[in-house]
Amino acid sequence: MLCGEDCSIQVCPRCASPELREKDVDMIIGRTLGEIAENEETLDELLITLPKCGHVFTVETLDGICGMGDYYTQSETDGTWRDLKSPVTQTTTGERKKPPVCPTCRAAITSPRYGRVYKSADLEILERNVISRMSGQLEAISSMMGKISKTSIESALTTKATTIVLETISAAGSVRKTCAAARKSLLGDKQERPLSVDALNPQNGGLFIISPPVAATWNKAVKPLVSLYERAMKVAGMRSAHVKAWEAAWSCLVEHEMERALEDPARAPRNPNQYAMQMARMKVGQPQPRADKRFLVEAFWTTIQVRLILSDLAYTWLKAVNDKSNSTPNQSQMWATFILFVLDGCQRDAHMALKIATASETRRQMTKTRLLVMRIELERFRFNFRMAEESCNLRIPEQRQSMADKAHEGADTVRRNIRLIVAEHRQILPNDSQNWIVDNFTETANLILQEWEKLENSVRSATFYEAVSLDEKMNIVKALNFGYGGHFYNCPNGHTFVITECGGAMQRARCPECNEVIGGDNHTLDSRNTRATDFEDLVRQAGAHQSPFNWGR
Repeated sequence: MLCGEDCSIQVCPRCASPELREKDVDMIIGRTLGEIAENEETLDELLITLPKCGHVFTVETLDGICGMGDYYTQSETDGTWRDLKSPVTQTTTGERKKPPVCPTCRAAITSPRYGRVYKSADLEILERNVISRMSGQLEAISSMMGKISKTSIESALTTKATTIVLETISAAGSVRKTCAAARKSLLGDKQERPLSVDALNPQNGGLFIISPPVAATWNKAVKPLVSLYERAMKVAGMRSAHVKAWEAAWSCLVEHEMERALEDPARAPRNPNQYAMQMARMKVGQPQPRADKRFLVEAFWTTIQVRLILSDLAYTWLKAVNDKSNSTPNQSQMWATFILFVLDGCQRDAHMALKIATASETRRQMTKTRLLVMRIELERFRFNFRMAEESCNLRIPEQRQSMADKAHEGADTVRRNIRLIVAEHRQILPNDSQNWIVDNFTETANLILQEWEKLENSVRSATFYEAVSLDEKMNIVKALNFGYGGHFYNCPNGHTFVITECGGAMQRARCPECNEVIGGDNHTLDSRNTRATDFEDLVRQAGAHQSPFNWGR
């Protein structure tokens, strides 16, 4: 800036008042404005007047305050800033970087030279706002879900089933094919969002062929759960303004780089598309915002949890309707198709959530999502097992053998995945807490493995299998509200029973399921009884302490 120009925009040493000339402008070596050489153009002599507050400092001082080295590479010869760097958004202590401020009055530094710095910091603030808003909504949904009584809904459905009038449903083969194609299309959708709430409506004639009275009664009973699903869908659809701005800027820069390559083909890179995307990412000046991706994954989890509850309720409804005298196989098949589609949608969305978590490099979310995938695969097999059992297909030796082999394969797959996922998690996060992987993956994964093994044993031994879901087991644990473990045991045939008070066996009885001896005496369990490790694991997850007694450890 030349002397004679407006000093309100940029203060110069020559025109400054005596008082202003005594102000420190070089925070590195403590020089005042009056000590600055007017005609020098090095970074330690050039001045910048801050637009917000009017305080003046050397460029070198402000470069240090703004951390220019986190955003640009610096020439070793003359100290000038050269190429762009991917911004560092966290301090060395892991805290989010704050917008740079004037060292005198704490006003924001918004000089054009530092536009990349303060805009990056402002976007970080917006990012935190997105995190707070999405997190709060998901917590509210989770709290509301905990207040919904699944047992009450089951009771209402069972009661309604006794009075509902079933209508004869018939549909041409072309209609069935059209509905099947529509369901397949929804499951094949690659967009990063859960299935719409319309896909959970059995009254949706484009997807399902279900009696209107049946569908209407169902919708009324499960309305609280569907409302939560809609709220989770809204969270999944939230995208902050700065995400849209980043994507728009990135797309524009990619297009610009591609145009440059077309204008000069001789100097174009070998892979212009990849090069254009890489350069655009660097020139945007800000890493792609990922806060919404993290909560998008959690929104997927919430919608899946709602649908798993709905699938259990739908099976309860199916059994209740099947007990009616005028129930037909066609009606049962239509409702079973609805249940299987709900589970297939869970599987589709779990894999989509895993894809998003993988792209965002959030290892913990990847681990938890893969656990969810394992659970959904178990629930799908369990439903197919139930339907095969009710249709008497398991009485056919070939069908029984095929089902048993699939259960064995499912158990083997889970067993391999547990080892693989734990190894991958520890490789990427070697310093992660051992308790985290146990509490958030291993314990539940082992329960899923045990369920697969029970299913296989049930099929091979031709015994009736009354499935108890993980949610139902946890409800049992919460209802008993034990302060410490050591209360759950199995009879010789695997039927679970409870010893209350101290958890020690003081008398013998007979299992109500198989008449085998259960219990013991003098705090000593019968040698043929065993600990119910699946329930004990859930007791620990619910917050109970280790048993203070030897027989409960």
